[in-house]
Amino acid sequence: MAERSFVEFVRTATGSPPYAYQETLARDELPQVLCAPTGCGKTVAAVLPWLWRRLAHPKRAVRRATPGRLVYVLPLRSSTEYTHRLVVEWIERLGHGADVDVHVLSAGAEREADDWQVRPARPAVFVGTQDVVLSRLLMRGHGEGRASWPLSFGLLHAGTQFVFDEPHLMGPGLETSAQLQGLRDELGTVGGSATMWMSALADPTRLGTPDHPTVARVVNALDLPIGAQLARRLDAARTVEFAAMPTDAESYPAAVAAELLRRHRPGTRTLAIVNTDERACAIRAALERMLPGRAAVPELLGLHALLRPPERAALVERSTREPGAPGQIVVATQVVEVGVEITARVLLTEVAAWPALVQRAGRCNRDGREPDARLLWVWPPTDGSTGTHHAPYSEPELRRAARALIGLEGCAVTGTRLARTPMGTDTPVRHVLRRADLLRLFDTLPGAESEAVEGAEEVARWTRDDADPHVAVTWRHWPNGRPEEREPYPRRVEMCPAPATEVAGAWARRPDRWWTFDRAGGCRPLTADDLRPGAVVLADAAVGCYDVASGWGVRHAGPVPVVPLDDAPSAAEAPAPACGQGWVDLPRHLADVERDVRVVAQELAETGFVIPGHLVESAAVAGRYHDLGKAHDAFQAMLCDDCPPGAEPPGPGPWAKSGHDRGRHSRAHFRHELVSALALLHPDVHLLHDAADAELITYLVAAHHGQVRVSVRPMPDEVGRAVPRVLGVEAGDRLGPVELPGDRWVPAIVLDPTVLFADGGGDGLRGRTAADPGTGGAPGDRATGPAGARIGPRTGIAGPPTAWTERVLRLRDAPGMGPFRLAFLEALVRIADRRASRSYLLPTPQP
Repeated sequence: MAERSFVEFVRTATGSPPYAYQETLARDELPQVLCAPTGCGKTVAAVLPWLWRRLAHPKRAVRRATPGRLVYVLPLRSSTEYTHRLVVEWIERLGHGADVDVHVLSAGAEREADDWQVRPARPAVFVGTQDVVLSRLLMRGHGEGRASWPLSFGLLHAGTQFVFDEPHLMGPGLETSAQLQGLRDELGTVGGSATMWMSALADPTRLGTPDHPTVARVVNALDLPIGAQLARRLDAARTVEFAAMPTDAESYPAAVAAELLRRHRPGTRTLAIVNTDERACAIRAALERMLPGRAAVPELLGLHALLRPPERAALVERSTREPGAPGQIVVATQVVEVGVEITARVLLTEVAAWPALVQRAGRCNRDGREPDARLLWVWPPTDGSTGTHHAPYSEPELRRAARALIGLEGCAVTGTRLARTPMGTDTPVRHVLRRADLLRLFDTLPGAESEAVEGAEEVARWTRDDADPHVAVTWRHWPNGRPEEREPYPRRVEMCPAPATEVAGAWARRPDRWWTFDRAGGCRPLTADDLRPGAVVLADAAVGCYDVASGWGVRHAGPVPVVPLDDAPSAAEAPAPACGQGWVDLPRHLADVERDVRVVAQELAETGFVIPGHLVESAAVAGRYHDLGKAHDAFQAMLCDDCPPGAEPPGPGPWAKSGHDRGRHSRAHFRHELVSALALLHPDVHLLHDAADAELITYLVAAHHGQVRVSVRPMPDEVGRAVPRVLGVEAGDRLGPVELPGDRWVPAIVLDPTVLFADGGGDGLRGRTAADPGTGGAPGDRATGPAGARIGPRTGIAGPPTAWTERVLRLRDAPGMGPFRLAFLEALVRIADRRASRSYLLPTPQP
């Protein structure tokens, strides 16, 4: 890649030269803390110094030492689409569009775009909000399928530079991000990682947590030379003025709308920022009623969190253009506080927590070109249902901020002065993520902690302050009134955040029109228990609750315009075109995956991301044996039975892939990767006899689909069977003989899944060869498990911990391993499996 100076690099990307502090970041690498006033180009500072060091630094050692991924984290409710588009534009102007991927981390995105997961050696930028990113880093991905949790966890913690923008707005997310960096440093990762926290109000003391006690390096933009362009922004002033408004919620929206119209001037932008989505919609509606009949009608925009990405992105883009002759009025919420380059002559804001007010003030006369900019502040009205007016902030926060604003009445203040205004703070009682919490979350078995706590809700205490959690709603049109048998999982562009309480009310009125996805990925009717943080909800378009101009709202009548399923995703998200695959036999697929493990590891090594050789070898051997279980009769029947005409298998197999997609398992819950692990554990299978890391290989084989990991247990409908069954595998099932790559074989054996729950002492729980039924106990005999746990007759269920769980925990906690390295090795095998499977896809025929 061509080398160029950082000044040239930034000028090419943005059209302007960098500020001095940005040059410092490029020369000396990103610090742990960056203090920079609002409007000082923190988005440039977050992305371009890292990108230059990775792609264009003159020293190869620096390029190789710079993490290959940048994860840019914005506060909840910020506009990720705007930042994503900005970064894409920069990279295109630099000529690196083919070299660097840019992704939005969001609910649903993993179902439509996995290029970053199958090509981990490519430099990539990720933009996401705190709830999405932190939940993935805690292996409970918000809006992500359970089987995908370990993959995101393993990749994002390895070789990544994190940037948290305005972390003081993130509630417990600040402490969680610090703890995660400390735990990565303590427990070790593959490829290393680093974190930068940047803010106008950065407070390094809050970054001192039990596992991240100190901050090594702080850069303050104001301590470095300030050029004329930055000085103009820093000197930009706005006059503080109080505007009295009614305190009752009913008359408040009209009064605010009238004040906005009174203050607005043609050719300028007037911006209102309020604390709740509901008030933003009400004020916008009041303006709509008042505007008709005026001589020059300004453009009216409403911008808040409860919009689908396409509508929100379009509104953000329009709100950042130069206003036309009549001007523009924008009614917004916290979504414009961070990451949106918007400026207004008049800003009306509800009083909020002081850090939020400093960010909002930075949207008033942001570029220093307005000689008479005004910062109006108002008290929010009283909520009729609760009798309070401070949500989502605390009453003390609002009163402290109001006192400060009263003291500035009539003053023309700069952003620097506001940031340096002394301000007392609350000391909120927050949950702090600890090492034991992270290790517990490594287990992804459904209900591993509690049957009532799932996914994002399980980690909500560490990711956000949110009294009303949100779910993601997608509207679809179904001629039959219900989803199709194979309803596509919602894409990011279809999803709209909505308060769970309001969705519950809409569901209660029309419960037959609301659906969700179950653990297996299929659709089922929505229940009240499903409305948890991060839940993915489907609604019939006829139920309404959405308007393309104003977003979510239970009063909006249907039908909702749906996002067409055949709309092509963006270039960064488009999957490889394919129309199917041919039959692939098992030995070939196993050999392909083993090869691709080594290929991926080599690709990473060439970029400076070096994986220890013995771990690469173990992962490659796991690739060689990962699909042994596909030789099981149940899996072969699924592939070979009911083939459409002309798609029959060309031979006896065993097969790894079929030429059709009609197969259905005759056994519920059947997991072929569990069969693979049981085969490797069988005493008559000696494939790992000489392997140094036999336990690691066996675990990677079992975990390569993210379903069989730390804890394993029968599904509820498998408990109490006469013949023990676990995830579709029965005691007495036969496997083999199976031919493997390299002239290796699995002999004919009899499987017994209850070996997972025993301590290995009972012969009847260790499996038998098909040729020798053995004389040990029958599969249903009682045996004693670890720590005296009893395995009940014919159930195979033991009290915790089980033999398999103990095996995995020993592996996870072994010196030189740890949760981050183990999850990365899981990801390495899964990537190789996915790449091999992609290689079998046939190109779409051209007309």
